Amino acid sequence: MKIAVIVPHFPPHIGGGEQLFLAVCQSLVKRGHQVRVVTGNSGGITGGRQMDGFEVRYCNWRMLFGQPVLRLRDIREVLEWCDIVHTSVYSTALKTILAAGRVRKPCVVTFHEVMGYKWRLFEPNPLKAMSFMAYEQLLLHSARNVHTVSLSTERDYRTTCRKPGRVFMIPNFLEFPEEAAIVSAGIGFRESFALQQEERGILYFSRPAAIKGIFVLLDAVRILQETLRNGHVRICMILASAPEKGRQQASDFLERERLSDLVIIRNSMPRNQQLRVVSEADLCVIPSITEGFGFAALEACHYGRPVICSDAGSLPEVAFGRVRFFRNGDAADLAAQMRLWVEEGTEAFDEIPEKHFDRDPSIDAYVRMYETLLEGKEQT
Repeated sequence: MKIAVIVPHFPPHIGGGEQLFLAVCQSLVKRGHQVRVVTGNSGGITGGRQMDGFEVRYCNWRMLFGQPVLRLRDIREVLEWCDIVHTSVYSTALKTILAAGRVRKPCVVTFHEVMGYKWRLFEPNPLKAMSFMAYEQLLLHSARNVHTVSLSTERDYRTTCRKPGRVFMIPNFLEFPEEAAIVSAGIGFRESFALQQEERGILYFSRPAAIKGIFVLLDAVRILQETLRNGHVRICMILASAPEKGRQQASDFLERERLSDLVIIRNSMPRNQQLRVVSEADLCVIPSITEGFGFAALEACHYGRPVICSDAGSLPEVAFGRVRFFRNGDAADLAAQMRLWVEEGTEAFDEIPEKHFDRDPSIDAYVRMYETLLEGKEQT
């Protein structure tokens, strides 16, 4: 098959969705398929590149609301070349669907999440929130073939879209480097945050964005501050640089509430180095308010770390091992679960059997999805 992948971002842009599409493209090429990618230049590269046996074209698309706006002229050639088109939300989806339809090429759209009413939780401007909701609805109703990355996202899609199209639920997968690569990647958890011998650390590693629950966690720290101080517990954060506004709001909150002594912030790290830090954390907290899949939770669980996470979205599907869930968005409940860990350790945590999200079964499902669309089969 000749597969055109048209997405807003692609590595070296950092993100779970970007790493997913990279791994999918690599796997398809290894199986003898041809792949071409067209994407924006948010990763700092412009122009054509060869990557692991496939071509990537990085285009200088202008940005709108933090998303690159696709130019139709940049995808015409690849649409004529391909057998099937794979795109993803948000900014590349609508134009790609329409353009693929004009050349009669089957098109499937990956929805990492379906936000629906949740747009109102993260966009304080009501007009913008309504605009985002309306645009998402337009995408939902325009996409005849939909790929969702979790059962939670599939449920949200079917609930939010009144006239759902054909849905292929293929869970994300995540591969981990060899242990030697992790060990040699850099300093460990305690050294990274300069923890004293008597101190324990609770790790948060994600974007400083409301959707990731960072402000729920900070509010829980405010509630629990004396327990944390008395228990010699520090909150250790690995924060991406964007969104800048969220990072500044977090810093302002810590200063305003006089919590800076409890929270240690470090910048993003290369993946292997970050995985070493995660693998040695005393406790990981995943407080996301919405989560299409939950790569961070899977990483923490893979390395056997105890985890406290919200019951939002797909997190109950992904988390395993020693886990405690708290009510989504409820800082007081999160504080209660953290207090339980500070005072009693993991004795009261649930023990969830191991779960597997492996590459080969997912790639098998991708190939079946493409074949189904190409042959006009009913979904299996």
